[in-house]
Amino acid sequence: MSALDVLDMVITALILTGSIIIAVALIRFINRYIAKIAGKTRTRIDDYATMIVKGPLTIFIVLFGIMVALRYWDARYPGTLPSWIILNMDVITSVTAALIATSVISFIINNYMGRRIKIIIRENPDKETTFRLIHRLTIYFVYIIGVTIILTIIFPGLIGIIWSFAIGAGFLAIVVGLGAQKTIGNLLAGMNLTITRPIRVGDAVMVKGEFGFVEDITLRHTVIRIWDNRRMIIPNSILDDEVIINYSLKDPTMLVPVFVRISYESDIDKAMKIMVDVAKRHPDCLPTENLPNAVIIEFAESGILLRLLSRAKDQPTAFKMARDLLYQIKKEFDANGIEIPYPRRYLIMDKKIEERISRIENMLDQFIKKNQSMGS
Repeated sequence: MSALDVLDMVITALILTGSIIIAVALIRFINRYIAKIAGKTRTRIDDYATMIVKGPLTIFIVLFGIMVALRYWDARYPGTLPSWIILNMDVITSVTAALIATSVISFIINNYMGRRIKIIIRENPDKETTFRLIHRLTIYFVYIIGVTIILTIIFPGLIGIIWSFAIGAGFLAIVVGLGAQKTIGNLLAGMNLTITRPIRVGDAVMVKGEFGFVEDITLRHTVIRIWDNRRMIIPNSILDDEVIINYSLKDPTMLVPVFVRISYESDIDKAMKIMVDVAKRHPDCLPTENLPNAVIIEFAESGILLRLLSRAKDQPTAFKMARDLLYQIKKEFDANGIEIPYPRRYLIMDKKIEERISRIENMLDQFIKKNQSMGS
């Protein structure tokens, strides 16, 4: 091996080592100086630039150094490197640049949209679901464009093939649509739920007889955390056809009806006043002009049915409040002599039956007296 060969190897190694040293030095410089300066500014642009330089640009410098070293070696010693590296060196460089560009663009969009969406949601919570979907679709779109560019670099004739395929893909689209009918239906239903917003993330809902809170709405399914902390995952196509009770839409407050039965002998006015006072004292009651109030619902077989109506801030609070009211009303009724009756039945007999029963009673009385006189 001649001195020139050794010199060329040293130069190649220096190029590789130099690119790595530059990348490491760049990261240290950013950490020590630029990051501190960016933290003191009010705008987020310099913060984004710092994050981009730390990641994608550092990788690009190292890869650029490798490509320069390979080109230098190939120029000095043609044919010593594998042919596929020489032939595809430009393609590898372009693909690397496309990957880095896609990562940088998606990173900037993701961070910018994420922060803007948080501000919008803070001011308009009901728009969270819509903006989350837009955020996801935008990121997917960026990655799709990036993958398309990379494929066209690797396969230059791919654009023509794609256009030819797009022109003749009508029948295939129909076949795929029929085969993936449920999946496509879920996706379309998910977009419909996001646009029309009958439910939103955080809403209290009743679906298929189960009460819960909406945790997430994806393009395919919706996740609902039901009352016992289980997660109910419902495909969007099913949810789109289901009758949903939304306790949070427009006005989350909820009326709290409590039904209590008292005996006919009890004081109705006193019982109704006790029920209203108990509701007013409850910490979760939201009083209005005519609430809480108590009214007579019906005269039932075993007593008078009363209804107490009050208001709570939401459905979970209303459920708990109703149980508390029943407990307190029972205690107050007991303390004030208001009777909650047992079921009663009054039997009305025919007069002939009453006469026969009366004769049997007289015969029993005579029999008892006769036995008593004989015993004495």
